[in-house]
Amino acid sequence: MIFLTDSSLPIYLSVFFGPFVQEDAAVLYAASLSANNPPYFPTLFFVILAGLFFSDIWKYWIGWAALSNPKARAFTEKKHIATLQVKVQQYTLATLFAARFVPLARIPAYVACGYFKVPYWKFCLIIALTATVYTTVVFTIIYWVGEAIGERYAWVLPIIVVSLALLFIGFQILKRKISSQPDKT
Repeated sequence: MIFLTDSSLPIYLSVFFGPFVQEDAAVLYAASLSANNPPYFPTLFFVILAGLFFSDIWKYWIGWAALSNPKARAFTEKKHIATLQVKVQQYTLATLFAARFVPLARIPAYVACGYFKVPYWKFCLIIALTATVYTTVVFTIIYWVGEAIGERYAWVLPIIVVSLALLFIGFQILKRKISSQPDKT
């Protein structure tokens, strides 16, 4: 079991900056630490939320900056892109909720919001909301699994979480490869 001490700053920094590297792994890491060290739950929860928020909101500006390029700006005038722009603007909440829970969809969705001129305040508000819901779901699941396993086997929890995450990612990659192969019938 990992015990957090008064010098927990390195752990809090790793939790905060973890989403800049890989969001899902960082949330699972924070949830596992929290499940193994319940007194640190509120702090770890809010630190990972802040990390998620700040690691996501800057991606909006990539799309916004792309509009300064004449070719990128002209791309928005194509019919299917204009239709997509209208849908992203009308259904921003649904788009960002879906992106939060669908692997490999976050960055393209966040960049698209900037590219399609979704108001930044709206984008930030929805990012905060989706991060809170996602983090709450993950922390709850990890807590329940930890309770089911018991304290004696709590050290297994991070291994289970990482294994499940890798299986899920592997399944998504395999599914994508299978669906991208041409039909031979």
